[in-house]
Amino acid sequence: MVSGDDVRIHVILTKLAESHKVIAINLSILASSYHVHRQDNAIYVTVPRRFNKFISSLIGWNRHYDLNLLTKLTHYIDEFITMLKFISLFRGSRIIIIFGSMTLSSFMLRVLGEKNVIIVYDPLANYAQTLHLRSRKNFIELLRYGLYLALHKLQLKSSNIVVYPSHVDLENAKRMFGITNTVIVPNPIPICYNSVEEYLKLREKRNDFSKPYFILLAGGRGKANEEAVKITIEVFNKLPPEKFKLIITGAWQDMKEYVRNPSIELVGVVPNKKLKELLAIADYGLAPIFSHVAGTFIKTLSYITAGLDIIASPSSIAGLNPEHIKRVKVYLVRNEQEYAKMIAKIIYENKLPNHLKTRNAMLCKDAVLNMVNLLREILNCDVLST
Repeated sequence: MVSGDDVRIHVILTKLAESHKVIAINLSILASSYHVHRQDNAIYVTVPRRFNKFISSLIGWNRHYDLNLLTKLTHYIDEFITMLKFISLFRGSRIIIIFGSMTLSSFMLRVLGEKNVIIVYDPLANYAQTLHLRSRKNFIELLRYGLYLALHKLQLKSSNIVVYPSHVDLENAKRMFGITNTVIVPNPIPICYNSVEEYLKLREKRNDFSKPYFILLAGGRGKANEEAVKITIEVFNKLPPEKFKLIITGAWQDMKEYVRNPSIELVGVVPNKKLKELLAIADYGLAPIFSHVAGTFIKTLSYITAGLDIIASPSSIAGLNPEHIKRVKVYLVRNEQEYAKMIAKIIYENKLPNHLKTRNAMLCKDAVLNMVNLLREILNCDVLST
């Protein structure tokens, strides 16, 4: 669980696994061999991307997470090979759910003769919409991304239902790609506390209540998260270390070379239990996402469920349930300069919330997953008829 997408996918599959047999096939550029494991009643099959590995070794190409051009160019071939390998499994399924922005799985399944199976596609709301907006404003960007966007539309048209996490994303998709067979499955609430006592016990693990604590859940390796980490480190590097504590989670240990302030701590990817503790000891959640990205942010939902005040860009709270946002105080910042000024104002005024109060932290008995019943939507004839 290193990214918001991981959390979203696993919660949806876990929900389905309560009443159905769920087998999840995951193409991984990191895997060297096939691997099968069960988690929360869902069976995960990890498939190595062997064509990519072959070409990479042939030309000596180094991987660079989602910015690797070769990863993109070879993805469709690895995907088709996987479709052929598991075709008997697909043909024995009533419902196939496809997650991810860079995929042609729906189209490939139709080409391979799967005409009657229900295909649900969750593009995770991000990449295609971002590229579409870029392409409309820049002819060079249109040439660069035009083929990908055409293939993405082919994927959308080959799916029975396309799932988006919010009304904002759904309306954008309808306007950009002209699709109508859509439903909303909101992102899940990622954490909760079993009791007020549990929350307070975790909160009291904090060492220093004389200064504000900030937390940035930076998640998986992506451009938006990378920018958020760099901007945040740059802002806090300039501030007096005795005035604050900053914790950054996620796979960003390589960013330690940029850290010059001893009050900045990069803790890496942490398990859920540790995440609850880190959120409990914090005062402010950071979500400085200034480039366009679609979707609602798991990081922002995490801050809300922990009752933290939030320093966020407008896009970081777009699409969220207004009732959830009302639970906390939100400081809106529209660019890096406003972000830096807001952070400085908070630490110099020493805006420190009372550490004994629960700060509207969400208790598990009150936390209802903010998502519709996926099966009900899939099997709803009115939805399918659209």
